[in-house]
Amino acid sequence: MKQRRSFPILQIVGKVLLTLIFIIVITVILSIAAAILAVRLTPDLIVSMEAVTSNPFFIKASLWAQIVGFISGVCLGFYLFERQKGWKLGLQTVRFGRWFGEGFLWGVVLITTSSLGIWLFGGIHFVQMDWSLSKGYAIGGSFLLFIGVAINEELFARGYLQGLVKNRFGPKIALGVSTLVFALLHSFNPGMWTTPFPFINIVLAGLLMGLCREYSGSLWMPVGLHFAWNFMQGCVFGFDVSGIPMSSLITTETKGAIVISGGDFGAEGSFITTFILVLGIIMIYNYYQTRNRFNLTRQVINNQNHNNH
Repeated sequence: MKQRRSFPILQIVGKVLLTLIFIIVITVILSIAAAILAVRLTPDLIVSMEAVTSNPFFIKASLWAQIVGFISGVCLGFYLFERQKGWKLGLQTVRFGRWFGEGFLWGVVLITTSSLGIWLFGGIHFVQMDWSLSKGYAIGGSFLLFIGVAINEELFARGYLQGLVKNRFGPKIALGVSTLVFALLHSFNPGMWTTPFPFINIVLAGLLMGLCREYSGSLWMPVGLHFAWNFMQGCVFGFDVSGIPMSSLITTETKGAIVISGGDFGAEGSFITTFILVLGIIMIYNYYQTRNRFNLTRQVINNQNHNNH
């Protein structure tokens, strides 16, 4: 009997495409529901589709439709194709607090260092720090939104895609594929192609979070880093986040060369951030490699002591 030939690359591409179809279908259904609800709440919107799509309620609801669509589509794809293959998405709750906390701290340190570096090199000017109830509500909404964004992007790129490729081709190729796809997902963000640095920095950020996923074995570490990076960048330091403006505690103005300030893309468009991300990758690589070797050595010693007794 002739054996069927296996084409693992085509299988992976097919699974990812089907998962993307699931995501699109669920997102479209939820967006239509959001549009209907917006019209029910404000009947005057029925005059045109443009009125609906520019409605603040619909804009926020459609963002959440995308987030829920991504999460639901990825979980459906994993359940249908991968649940019996022996690998995990990384959503296990064991040591959830530890891994999320470590990722969050890394994110805060890296984006704070990058922001201060951009300021020191004259890329931004801190105008003022102010607070109001309306700004608090807006920042609270952004807080929830960034949690959703971190979970859905990490679930797809580092949870599903990196795990899927790693299961067939190993961690190095998986890391490269997830990093490139993550960067390409940001292709249509405002200011992405103004200079080379936004793309370079998104690639480096993807590599950084991919390493966090690999070393921790948990998706919660890259989720924590991703969330802290976006929230601190947009809602504390006042940068645009990947080209999208946010309400922030500190009001800043960009000035000088765009390669320093990041321009409309925010801190992720600055070469200062490139340097900080490279430094962060080196630090995380060395730290977790050293810690893993230490844990392995300690385990060997404990096993030897146990056997001697």
